[in-house]
Amino acid sequence: MKQFSTLKEIARKLGVSVSTVSRALSDSYEISESQKERIRAYVKEINYQPNPHAKSLRSNQSKTIGVLIPDISNYFFTLALQGIETIVHEKGYNLMIYQTHDDHLIEEKTFSYLENGVVDGVLSAVSSNKEGSIEHVKRLNSLIPIVFFDRHLKQMTVPFVSCNDYESGLHATKHLLERGCRNIVFIGIDESISVTADRLDGYCAALNQMNISVKESNILLCKTQEEAYEQILQRLKQRDKADAFFSSVERYTVQLYRACEELKLKIPADLKVISFSNNPLASFMNPPLSTITQPAFEIGKSAAALLLEMLKKKKPGAPKDLVIPCTFHYTVSSLGNK
Repeated sequence: MKQFSTLKEIARKLGVSVSTVSRALSDSYEISESQKERIRAYVKEINYQPNPHAKSLRSNQSKTIGVLIPDISNYFFTLALQGIETIVHEKGYNLMIYQTHDDHLIEEKTFSYLENGVVDGVLSAVSSNKEGSIEHVKRLNSLIPIVFFDRHLKQMTVPFVSCNDYESGLHATKHLLERGCRNIVFIGIDESISVTADRLDGYCAALNQMNISVKESNILLCKTQEEAYEQILQRLKQRDKADAFFSSVERYTVQLYRACEELKLKIPADLKVISFSNNPLASFMNPPLSTITQPAFEIGKSAAALLLEMLKKKKPGAPKDLVIPCTFHYTVSSLGNK
């Protein structure tokens, strides 16, 4: 049976102490660069692999990060996870990924499970929270560091990384207004989710700046794609004709295109459309979709870096928030045919 090298054996071979080897492999400032290079070269030569279980027992760390997201099939969260992975794997951490499906009860159960010490820290895009209960988040945050990404709880001073949702909602609505639209419909998920609330606030602010009243019938908040389809269909059938849609949710935009096809409405002739979307196929939709693209990869990467910084310091400092701007891509669906 193959015998694996230990830190003690490496130290004996190189004529240094075990603590020197350990600190060199942890990139400690206490060890000179020349010594680090010598030790790293040898461990690479013998293909040394640390025992993760022994290491976690010694340090009382799991070397695992928990990630809570609503839906892994969402392009935004797929890209955000890729960003997270680039940071945590580089630092020797593993990931445990949990899907909440925007269900508050699933989120509560997952947070309770994570209280058992299975992870060192948590990255979370919080779920819909109509109930207003955040005790499960407070409990876990008293035990281990948490960083919110994309979505956050405004009632808590927890570090978060997101895009400029309010400004993006404002500019998207202004863009439609500049194209001559005056009866613009907003589609979102749930106002208890911070991104929906912020984008809706931006939409309302743009209308108010033009002295256009915000109509309740022009705000569609939907839980599922089928519900979105039904609400959109009913809104398009109303006598008070909508002339544009601003979608806060990319998958609901597909339902908008579906409803327009059923009612024989033409985009952009009858209806102009702009949507948040990280879908690479948006430009291949018929017609090509004007999009607000979130920097998903950078958001995930920055959130992971922030959490690892908190774990390294061990003592929490003042919460850090990072806002990364979205990118606008205007095309046929909102600009019209030339």
